[in-house]
Amino acid sequence: MPTTEIFPGAPVASPGRPGEASSDVHLDREGTGQLSVHVSESISAIELIRPPWSKWTTGLNTDFDYYLHSLKSDSTVLRPYVITVCEAGEPQAALVGLVRETRISTIVSSLRIRGPRARVLEIVAGGRIGTKSSAIDQLFVQQLTSALRGTDVDLLCAHRLSLDSELFRRLQQMSGLFRRARVPHVFHYSVVPLMNSSVQRERVFSGKNRREIRRKTRGLQQAFPDQSRFQCFSEFRDLEAALRDANSVDLTTWQHSLGNWALDELATRELLRFCAGRRWLRIYLMYISDLPVAFLIGQRYGRTFYCQHAGYRPEFARYSVGSLLTAWALQSLTAEGVEKVDLGEGGQEHNRRLGCEEHAEGTVHLYAPTLRGLRANLFFASAQFVRTTGRKAINTLRRKRPSRAQSQDPVRGGDLEVA
Repeated sequence: MPTTEIFPGAPVASPGRPGEASSDVHLDREGTGQLSVHVSESISAIELIRPPWSKWTTGLNTDFDYYLHSLKSDSTVLRPYVITVCEAGEPQAALVGLVRETRISTIVSSLRIRGPRARVLEIVAGGRIGTKSSAIDQLFVQQLTSALRGTDVDLLCAHRLSLDSELFRRLQQMSGLFRRARVPHVFHYSVVPLMNSSVQRERVFSGKNRREIRRKTRGLQQAFPDQSRFQCFSEFRDLEAALRDANSVDLTTWQHSLGNWALDELATRELLRFCAGRRWLRIYLMYISDLPVAFLIGQRYGRTFYCQHAGYRPEFARYSVGSLLTAWALQSLTAEGVEKVDLGEGGQEHNRRLGCEEHAEGTVHLYAPTLRGLRANLFFASAQFVRTTGRKAINTLRRKRPSRAQSQDPVRGGDLEVA
């Protein structure tokens, strides 16, 4: 394909090498003419597309400065990988990703299983920005296919794609040796609307939820009279003290044992410092007798709050400290003018009681026809087999579980335990 220079001043490099590779692709988008593809693989190259990028982005993960900070601070990141589609030289849309060298892992039954090392091309959550077009999505997939054919990438991982999106559909249709799309998980992400969209009025909690919160508050007050308090930290000067208290709670949680976004990691601290400097960071803490018992950390970006990490001390679970802190945080965010809260993955009963809207999204894996690509494929396939088999076994045991009356029958024995 002929190489062209789409953005003035951008150096041109060969495909698959750090730099910028461009190619003309003759493909009509609803009959409007020629589209061209440009791949940016250096920080200087992505700086050239900052103006249109900043207009397109609507979420935290694709904020230009947030993405740039991730590139510079994460030691596993090798380089950016951003695909831009232009029409008549004007950028129309982008697919935001990066290439990292890491040891892949997955979670099976609350255990983190570590796999082989791989070079992964990741598309960030919400990374498809700009004009919506089937022709543009086709070009994105063609470029990703080209990247997998090279020797530089072992695995493509596209995070949080909507199951009804054109990009998700086209990625699933890819076929070939090792390239068949695998969807390791379909996640359910919860969003709490804080405003009634029809009349723009507050709708944090229903009457039932308010009664539930009052009941839990009374229980806490009876156990610890006048000893509980809530606090929000959002100033840079308060960051270290807030992280110290949040980390003391995080160390007691089961999530910490899985290594999920540990607050004591240097990369996590650097990211939170960056967000605090942008005035996005919010750290909510609940104390009982000055002991931190629950925390919630996230970023306010525009009129959306992104919940990134939360936890509570297990010994205080009976007092619903996590639920009470979440309720207080939602009320505080509503007072700030936030319209919705992205709670991330999870369809737990707690989320449903908050009146969450659930969105089904999938993470798509595609594997390169290389030995390391084959190893990554076998690793995730084995984990998925174990996960699926385990769920089937648990469901079978549950169906066979005796009723309560039968389980208390001395002839039949005690309750059947399901792991």
